[in-house]
Parts: sequence; structure tokens; C-alpha cells
Amino acid sequence: MSSHKESALAYQLRALDAEAKVAAAQAALLALKGKFDAQCVEQISSALPAPLRAHFPFPADANGALLKALWQQSIEAWEKFFALDHSREPNHLLAYARALSATGQIAQAARQVERAMTPGAPYAIFPRAAKLVETIRSQFPAPLRITKIAILSTSTTSLLAPVFEALTLRDKIQAEVYQGLYGAWEQEILDPSSALHSFAPQIVFLIQHFRDLDLDGDQAVSKRKALWKQLSDAHGCHIVQFGFDFPAHEPYGYLGGTLAEGRTKRIEQINQRMRDEAPAYVSILDQAAVQRHTGAAMWEDQQSWAMFKQHPTTAALPALAEHMLAHTRAVLGLTKKVMVLDLDNTLWKGVIGEDGLDGIEIGPGTPAGEAHQSLQRYVRELKKRGILLAVNSKNNLEDAKLPFEKHPHMALRLDDFAAFTANWQDKASNLRDMAEKLSLGLDSFVFLDDNPLEREWVRSQLPQVMVIEPGPNVFHYLAALDRGMPFFALSLSNEDLSRADQYRSEQVRETLKATAQSMEDFLSQLQLAAQVTPVTSANLGRVTQLINKTNQFNVTTRRYTEAQVTQMVKQPGSWIAGFNLEDRMGSYGLIGVVACLPVEGDWHVDTWLMSCRVLGRQMERFMFDRLIEAAIAQGVKRIIGT
Repeated sequence: MSSHKESALAYQLRALDAEAKVAAAQAALLALKGKFDAQCVEQISSALPAPLRAHFPFPADANGALLKALWQQSIEAWEKFFALDHSREPNHLLAYARALSATGQIAQAARQVERAMTPGAPYAIFPRAAKLVETIRSQFPAPLRITKIAILSTSTTSLLAPVFEALTLRDKIQAEVYQGLYGAWEQEILDPSSALHSFAPQIVFLIQHFRDLDLDGDQAVSKRKALWKQLSDAHGCHIVQFGFDFPAHEPYGYLGGTLAEGRTKRIEQINQRMRDEAPAYVSILDQAAVQRHTGAAMWEDQQSWAMFKQHPTTAALPALAEHMLAHTRAVLGLTKKVMVLDLDNTLWKGVIGEDGLDGIEIGPGTPAGEAHQSLQRYVRELKKRGILLAVNSKNNLEDAKLPFEKHPHMALRLDDFAAFTANWQDKASNLRDMAEKLSLGLDSFVFLDDNPLEREWVRSQLPQVMVIEPGPNVFHYLAALDRGMPFFALSLSNEDLSRADQYRSEQVRETLKATAQSMEDFLSQLQLAAQVTPVTSANLGRVTQLINKTNQFNVTTRRYTEAQVTQMVKQPGSWIAGFNLEDRMGSYGLIGVVACLPVEGDWHVDTWLMSCRVLGRQMERFMFDRLIEAAIAQGVKRIIGT
């Protein structure tokens, strides 16, 4: 229904008497002829008061089911509606979540709220979800991480912070958030008795914008570097410094990007200098990129700034908060590791088992084929930067493999995948099997499938898996995948870049293990060689990554930022070591960390962890032996587990 017709309907319903209202509402629904129109239904819902609803004849379609759900607000009514319509509008999900919450089904309500706040959700959703978010937060399901985050800004954060906090809940991060005093960020950092320092944050966001710059590049960067160091020295925290956005108006116009005195050029130079000179414990949030994505018209509003010191506009806050969450996940070791893909109508258009190799569309020749190929190329780049790729398809195995082996326009090939599953089992079971074979947690998986029923099934069975809502057709898939930034990382280690090769080597090891006469025979054939290494600037990133990502063999599960690990290394009397392993198939890379801290002449084991990829290789014995040797060398009498 067009907006003009919607306005006419709303006006008509308001003007009519009770009996005529009902007749007009019935006529409007009949005129839809079964075509779903949420806006029309919502207008009817709000226009008809309760006394007129009792005997209203609901159409036996999605429009009638939605109208009944809006009026009854019951779990049963919402589930019947969702069975007929798979679009899952955020407002409908929130209404369903309220019904679930009212009956005490908090975990189920949380899943609906998480889905309503999917990347790309408009700002209006967040105020509407506020009460639900607080209810869920008070009964927080087991979080993946617990952290303390400070937000310091030169503009008001009273609207941004609730959006950010809601998204931390969505991403299963239990975050205590401190909002600094408006405009007092520098004073709070410099004053050791400030509330900020009493809060002792683990992550600090420094939010600034173009109005805060005097455009003296040297002074702007050096000032911020000094403040970064002060924060890091005090708390060992990770700092997320906002890069500067651009003003909507440039007096020099085109020349602003070329002349030395142009604001555009000077802001670009300052942003680049901050990126180049930021230490490991600082990451730069590319605010200008968020501005470009949002659009200049939706980014800056002079009236909002003059009256409320609000910048950017509320329309831009969800995108900005998503980027804040991406940095937060990366710092906390929650970056995703595995991209799982459906095949038919996801990597190509068509059904390979029915249409055959010549019938599917991929590559030049059709718009859809080109879009599918673009998605494949994007995914291939993910693999190059260390993301594992997997297939999860309902297909015959030989049919599923055929395009990868024979189609000339496929950007992906079979050897790009660490796991390839094509069968007729349900996809949640397949994902569980993949996680076990890859020795990775399901919370490191991202799932892309064009079929809404498959997506809903995986969500219901495996809430740990990030399920991408891809949009109505293939032209939206790539943007939907990229918008959530599931693979956002602050650094790439050698282990990241070689991850796909490591998993291929692991498959060879499993074959060798199956033919070995015993475990001792298998380990002997591997020709294992282990090494202990000090923690230095060269491997600090990988050590911190292991500390934050390793769950299975991690005896203390303490999480630290790079700055905190550096402080531990520098502590007199401490012993912080990394462990490498290789065999005849190749290197596993740095796969273990032990951290012992001195307490009154003893060593307390603060951290002991090992990658699950080397479980069963007796690496823990090697680590223990090196620990004992180091303790003897330093005259330590006792080693105490903590």
C-alpha cells in the first residue's frame, strides 16, 4: 500500500463512526487480496478501539494473523503470525519478546530482542526496547565476557550509550559502562582522583569530532598520545580513539582536499598520523567511514548540536555503536573465526541438483550471477586473511561439489574450505559436527543461508551461532554480511594468516592417527618439536589473542588487554612464556601461554592455556617441565595455582 493510500486510510478510519470503521477496515484488508502489508494492518490496529475488536473477522492470511497478534499480544498469536510471515520486522519481534518476558521466558525473549537489534536496525528500535533490555540485563544469561567500559566524549553521550549497552547485551557481553562528564574527558584522564580512575576501565572510548580540532596536526596527535599513555599506565586498558569526521561544509570546496590549509586535507592527515603512531593498546575507530556509510545528510545536524550538543544525529547512532562493538569484540577475543555458507541460491542462483551445472547462474551473463560471484570473491578474501570457510548444504555430496570442480566462473574452489558438508541432515546438527571436527566453539561461527526456515531453525537450536539476515535477494547479501563486521580484527598474526593451511594439515594428521597402531606410535610418527619463547613485541598480539580466545584448555579463563599483558611481562620476578609447536606436517604456531606472578617469593599461576588444536600432543607436559626449570632458575620455592 502506498503512503498516500495509507494516509487516506488513516484519515478515513479516524473520521468514521464505530460500525463504519469496522466495515472500512474489513474492506481495506480484502483489497490487499492476501498480499502482506504490515503498515496497513498496523493502522487498522491502532484505529479500532478494544470494543470493536471482539467480533472482528480476521482474514486467514498473514495480515489477519498480524492483526490478531497486535490486539491479543499473546505468545501463541505471535507464533502463528511468524509461521505465515518470515520477514521478522523489529517492532514485531519486540512485541513477541514482551509477551515472552511477561510469562518469565527471559532467555527466549532475549533471542527476539537480539534479532530486533540486528545490524542495520534503526535508532527508533532502541528506545522501544529499553525496558526489555533492562529486564533481560537483570537476569543476564551466561555472558561470553564480562568487562568495564568507559565512554569519554566532547559531545553528549546520553543517547549513544544506551544503544551501545543494548548491543553489548545482544552480543552476550556483560558490560558495566561509565559515562564521563560532558566535555571533561581530558580533566578526568589527568586527575588520578576522578571517578574515571575509581571505575578502573578495561576499555576506554575517546569520542571526539571535527569541532574539537584546531587543525594543528602535530599538537593534536601528540596531545592524544600523551593521554593514551596516561590511561594505559594507570589501568592497562585498551583505548579506542575515534578518528575525526568531516564537517558538512568545506569553505575551500574541492580544494579542501588538495590545499595544505583545507580542512579536509588536514583532517585526513591527522587521522592517518593517529593510525600510524597508535601503540598496540590503541585502536582508531574510523568515524569518517561511518559518516560516509551513513551519509552526510543523516550525519550532522546544526540544530541538534547547538541545542543539545548532540553529534552525530540519532539516525547515525546505531551504525556508530556497531563500530564500537566491533572494537570491543576484537579486544575481548570475540572475533568470529568460521564463515559457514549454504550453496543453492546463496553461492549461486538455482538448485544444482535440479538445474544442473549449466542451469545455475554464477558470474557474467545475468545480474544475479554477477552478485553471487561478488559474494564469493568477498568470502575468498576472508579466507586469505585467516577466516575458515565451510559449506553446510542440503544436497547430494557429488552435486554440491560439481560447481566448485567444473564451473568456470566460480571464485571459490573445494580446497578453499576447511569443512564441506552436503547431506540431508538438519543444519544445526551439521554445525555441531563441524564445531567438533574443527575444535572450535559454536560462538565463533557465522552462518549465511538464503532460506528463512533454515535460519530460524539454526537460531532456535544454536543461539551461539551468528546468523546473518541476508535481505530479500542476493543484491543485499554481501552488504548484510559486511555490515555486522563479525570478522573485524585489530591485528593479524602469522597464525591467523596460515589458519586454513593449518587445518588442512590437521586433516592429514587425523588420517595418520587413524592408521597408527597406538597413540605413542602416532606421536612418534609426527616428530613433534616444541619450543618455549619469551613474550616480546613480536608475539604480544598472538599471546593476547590466545588469552582472550581460548576457552577449552584454559585453567583460569582470565582475559587481558595487550597493555595488561605488557604490564605483567615488565613486573619484576614474573615469568610469562609462549610456547610453539611443530611437527613433520608443519608449524602449529604459538599455541600456549603460561603466566606466573610473584607473591612473597612464590609464583602464582595466573594464566595457563593451550590451543585445543594441540590437545593430545602431550604439550602440557612440556609446558610444565619448562615452568619447573624456570622456577628453579629463579629460586622460586613454591608454585601455587590460583
